[in-house]
Amino acid sequence: MKKAVVIGGTGATGRQLVQQLLSSVDFQTVTSIGRRPVLNGNGHKKLNDVVINSMSQLHETRKFWNGNDVFFNCIGTTRKKAGSAKQFVDIELGISRLAARMASEASIPQASVISASGANHKAWSVDWIHPLLYTKTIGQKEQTLISENKFKRVSIFRPGMLIRFMEEGKLWDNILTSLDLGLPVDILSQAMIIDALRFSENTSYEKFNYINGNQSIIKLTT
Repeated sequence: MKKAVVIGGTGATGRQLVQQLLSSVDFQTVTSIGRRPVLNGNGHKKLNDVVINSMSQLHETRKFWNGNDVFFNCIGTTRKKAGSAKQFVDIELGISRLAARMASEASIPQASVISASGANHKAWSVDWIHPLLYTKTIGQKEQTLISENKFKRVSIFRPGMLIRFMEEGKLWDNILTSLDLGLPVDILSQAMIIDALRFSENTSYEKFNYINGNQSIIKLTT
């Protein structure tokens, strides 16, 4: 059985991922590291819920990274939620970079990250045009796993529109669902787990695995 460590476990996808990991017979323990407890603070016998005051304190959680088999990065925000372009980059890229370093230094062999369609770390961008800033920042987020740290296997999920099942976006979710558009985050979580279970250090795999678009993600689960 595998052991997983997750950041972003209180977000839309991260919450689904943690729940599914805890329900899976293939995972022995799940460690969530974040500013808030997962599962609304309800414990679970397989859950190690590590709560810190700030994600900049990740370096103080080193012991919780050791001994894990897979690192899941579910961090995700918007400029509006973050409050500014700088804070958006600090969260999406800064926290991702620090977490990737922690995972790499703990010799976790496998990493999986939620990116986005069109992500490109080489894209031209300016802070005041958010779509351009978003495209580049999310691409740079991918690079924290690809070029900045050492993993035996990296899976990069690039979904399109997501159905998040969050109260604040309920109307938008309903529109996407009625038009048969968007990817439910529980399907994305399921695909990430299936992908993680397929990896074995004793088997030959491509080091960097890109899963582009909602249909490719859905295909993993069928």
